[in-house]
Amino acid sequence: MRKSHGAPRAGLRISLLGIVAGLALAGCETAGGGTAAAGVGTLGGAAAGAGVSRAIFGNSTSGMLIGAAAGGIAGNMTLDRQAEIRRSQEAEASRDASARRQLDFERQRALQDEEVRREIEERRLFEQWQRERIG
Repeated sequence: MRKSHGAPRAGLRISLLGIVAGLALAGCETAGGGTAAAGVGTLGGAAAGAGVSRAIFGNSTSGMLIGAAAGGIAGNMTLDRQAEIRRSQEAEASRDASARRQLDFERQRALQDEEVRREIEERRLFEQWQRERIG
């Protein structure tokens, strides 16, 4: 008679599931507090999906592939899309800041040009006044 190895196998499945989930979450963490490079969500989701489907369906290759595909799509939708949106928002904010700096520079240059023109005109009027007074 064969002995059932259900309890050790269930413990293995639970530990495998915990390890896969931990690795998937750790792959998304960076020092800057945002998400990591593009594709990490997809890869982490695929790994987690494959691990979960293996824990549920055993060594079924088709089950692992379906789980990996579903996990990859979920990871892409949640983490990679958010990172892409954040990068585009940061790029837009950078362009806006650059345009504001350029506009401020142009305004300051126009003010300085006007100040120089006014000083030249005052100098010309003063010299004209001196010539009329002397002459």
